[in-house]
Amino acid sequence: MIAVAILINGNPIMARSAVNVGESYSKKGACEYDVDDGSVILHKQADGAVKLAIEMLKTIKETKA
Repeated sequence: MIAVAILINGNPIMARSAVNVGESYSKKGACEYDVDDGSVILHKQADGAVKLAIEMLKTIKETKA
């Protein structure tokens, strides 16, 4: 499992987590991650955790106040 959080002054304002569910059948050499919002990310582990974290953060939709 991987989790990414954005904190302001120590208070979490947004977070995302994902679980590696195994090798992807649609993209050779990639793993499939089930994200807590229901989306799926395909990621090559050789690309590193930072790239995965960025892709996870891209799934967050900001709302206007």
